[in-house]
Amino acid sequence: MTRMLSTLNFALVGLIGSLSLPALAADEAPASSGDAASNSSAAASEDHVPPLLFGKGLDVGGYGGLDVAYTRMFGRDGVVVGGQGAVLINHRLALGLAGYGWSNPLAGPNAANGDAQRFETGYGGFTAHYSFYFDALPVYFTVGTLVGAGAINLTDENHSEGNDDSDDVFAIVQPDVAIHANLTRWMRVGLTGSYRVTSGVNQIGFKESDVNGAMVGAQLQFGSF
Repeated sequence: MTRMLSTLNFALVGLIGSLSLPALAADEAPASSGDAASNSSAAASEDHVPPLLFGKGLDVGGYGGLDVAYTRMFGRDGVVVGGQGAVLINHRLALGLAGYGWSNPLAGPNAANGDAQRFETGYGGFTAHYSFYFDALPVYFTVGTLVGAGAINLTDENHSEGNDDSDDVFAIVQPDVAIHANLTRWMRVGLTGSYRVTSGVNQIGFKESDVNGAMVGAQLQFGSF
């Protein structure tokens, strides 16, 4: 589980770092009288090609940030903490990666050498979100989902992983909805609600209902919105 989260965190750092550049804008420069003929030829040429999925002007931005959410897992209260980074297309469609960890692990059986052990849980995957804007409102709504995998792992107090028999790997889908507000052009906050749906929790005495559940939380994100 530690190796999986380390790989995911490395990918998130790379994605977030790559998104720290300003958004790319496709602005058309005014044509001079000498360019009228070439512009007419280009326009005629465009009439004979398929339309672009995102229109003629494509704005590309991106963001990275922190997520914190209250939830229940294994019958106990706690928070899920994680981060996500995404490429943002035309200020609306976000495609990226996210990873989360559970803050309140269960105590497990002692290791053979007597060290205390606990069951740690984390998950991550690919994300897709779409935002809906309303001219009269300073806030907007975003809907989306995470699709990925996670694991429950028995580790000792030094975070040494056990053998494969102590891992319970599962698939996860986590749909969510958020209310966002842009504080500046490069920072926004959000309130979120989501629900974890898992499949395959059955290896070390737990079941899917121990991991499934609703979450309510907040986001702080930085980038080019």
